Amino acid sequence: MKAYGVVIFAAALLGACTDGKVKLSGRFVGSDKQSVYLEKVAPGSQNVVDSVVTDEKGYFKFNVKLEDAQPTIFNLRYKGELIPLLLAPGERVRVNSVGNIVQNYTVSGSEGSEQMRELKKILSEGATRLDSIMKIYAKADVADRQPIAQAYAEEYIRAKREHIKFIVSNSGSLAALFGLYQRLPNDETLFNGEGDMVYYRMVADSVAKTYPDSPYLKALQQQIAASDKENNVARMIQEKLAEEPASYPEVEMADMYGTKHKLSDLEGKVFLLDFWSAASTDAKLNNAEYKQYYEEWAPRGFEIYQVAVDESKPVWINSVQDQKLPWITVCDFKGAAGSAVMLYNVKSVPANFLFDREGNIVGKNLYGEALANKLEQLLK
Repeated sequence: MKAYGVVIFAAALLGACTDGKVKLSGRFVGSDKQSVYLEKVAPGSQNVVDSVVTDEKGYFKFNVKLEDAQPTIFNLRYKGELIPLLLAPGERVRVNSVGNIVQNYTVSGSEGSEQMRELKKILSEGATRLDSIMKIYAKADVADRQPIAQAYAEEYIRAKREHIKFIVSNSGSLAALFGLYQRLPNDETLFNGEGDMVYYRMVADSVAKTYPDSPYLKALQQQIAASDKENNVARMIQEKLAEEPASYPEVEMADMYGTKHKLSDLEGKVFLLDFWSAASTDAKLNNAEYKQYYEEWAPRGFEIYQVAVDESKPVWINSVQDQKLPWITVCDFKGAAGSAVMLYNVKSVPANFLFDREGNIVGKNLYGEALANKLEQLLK
């Protein structure tokens, strides 16, 4: 599931000229007669608009015309890798790289493109470190995984905060708008899901002062309006639940053996309704944490009802068996269109709802220490 859709936005900053022309050139050292593609990214579409072949020394150049003389994002594609560029009218931009493009490229003559390079570095370095920790976690014995999981969580939060810091620090630029739609691998939300709209609104308000006619801004404003409409519906549902606190949407789904389980059968226990995806690498970390709580509190009346949002039955079954999940785990293989997902208005995973013994929802999206403290209160 995707919380806010695919990455379709871009950023660009300065440019006093109004003719919309940009000169783009550069060199990929070691590239001899290789194709370089220029891809324009507009709200809702990405299209290759030009291509060239490097000369014998790796040099290339493009003459770019910006529609309506508006700052525009382009991807420079080379050998399966890409460099995001934020081009403004009148700029003379130069891109150079030796070896690994993503890690080593430099850009000059474009403030917006330099900001994009900074953002790409934050995310690519974070993704590399997370991948390295995950590989160590996968090879470690179960008894040794807790400190590795903690290291992963710390790195994840660090990368997220660097991402948010970039957006806040550059909120008046289209570079920040582009940053709203970038994600770490297997991530669905910008930072914390429900609270992300504050960053979207902040950037929209700031960018509107500098680029009021930008098509990227207009698309962002439309998305915010659509989100407001969805939130109004969700708010009405929550108000209805508040009127009848012991009532909640029923879920009845089958486990891997075809046995059906009702959520209401768990009343009398403290139970966690958890939404996850077996295809997500992060899910293993959450499940490892849940196992600790389950082992400690199941004897006191704690249960987990875990709903997978996957569409592949083999992937889900293999993951459940591989992780030896001891609680109720079910799936209807409808993905984001699943009944439980729709009933509980789940926009991204992971997500969870904590119920007390009377069937009241007493917590939402609780993890780590917050979940442990709440369970201690309810099961003491």
